[in-house]
Amino acid sequence: MMKRRSFLKTLLVIPAVGMLPSMTLASDSSQIVGLEKIVTIIENDKRLNQRVSSTDIELAITAVRRMNEILIEAIFQTGVANDGIITTRDTRELNDYINTNYKDEWIELHGDDEADGQDTGFHKVRGNGARTKLFGKNAINKVADNIYHLGFETHRKNRLLNEDGNKNASFRQIATWLDALLREDLAAGRLANSDVEEVVGATGTGLDKGVEIIYNDVGLNKKISLGDMREGARAVNGMNELLLEAISATNAADGGLFTKQDMQNVNQYLVANHAGEWAELHGDDETNEETGFHKVQNDGAKTKLFGTNAINQVCDGIHHLGFATPYKNRLVNEDGNKNKPFRKVAGWLNQILAEELANGTL
Repeated sequence: MMKRRSFLKTLLVIPAVGMLPSMTLASDSSQIVGLEKIVTIIENDKRLNQRVSSTDIELAITAVRRMNEILIEAIFQTGVANDGIITTRDTRELNDYINTNYKDEWIELHGDDEADGQDTGFHKVRGNGARTKLFGKNAINKVADNIYHLGFETHRKNRLLNEDGNKNASFRQIATWLDALLREDLAAGRLANSDVEEVVGATGTGLDKGVEIIYNDVGLNKKISLGDMREGARAVNGMNELLLEAISATNAADGGLFTKQDMQNVNQYLVANHAGEWAELHGDDETNEETGFHKVQNDGAKTKLFGTNAINQVCDGIHHLGFATPYKNRLVNEDGNKNKPFRKVAGWLNQILAEELANGTL
């Protein structure tokens, strides 16, 4: 039997969301110059300083600098800047990190316009006469305010929510502004975290294409966080390892092509030996909570493979091989519903693993 490869090597060296980070930042936040531009604008906006007291200006700057510290920590700890750019998937990840780890503090720092007329936190300067422009928008009232909505809980659609729970700037827009503000820091690698590595295909076979598709799919990059992509990719790696083990154990590749019977044998092996592990890796999307591979399944993927959706149809269909089925000709999904025919899955795997089948390396 082929020795089962360990997919644990693909796990990220990153604190789980919800846990306080334990590592030390490679650079303290004072060395990150991009976000300090917001402080400089507050200090130098002439009309703002005419209308807001010096005490309130200082209080707002203190709040801004602390939010900047948290934001820089989030960028570093999540490793979203390792590729040198900030994108939509990254701002979604930053939102998750900040809201999970600093929700209450962020609410206080951002502040609000209270009913009694007393502004708090950053809102001591927001909406109080600033005129400086940044990226063609009001630097304080639009750009900074919208960036500082990154710490509020969101409905996970396309836009952040503000302190009142109202729709605000899009994740995509925030990514564009952050990338521009932090361009010097990103280019210099000051925000990179070498302890965080992206998931890569772990099998050395055509099955690794699934991980590549997850990371590069245009739809997923717009709709979900980098963290969800990582979890989905890790789950695919795990199921691929088990699938290759089953192919080897059942001698399914001996004929040079997979058949319906081969897939039935693989299914029976996986159910007998790895049913629980497979169910966890494949995951589900029940009760509004996605787990495992379902972190990426039906979340906006667009890539096509064999004329159909690569993630939602091909990858999902193949990865139903670990569920027990009462049907002679079909697999079932995680909910026990009829899914792809064994013959269809065999055809897909024949194409995905064509090189390995031809070389006899399975």
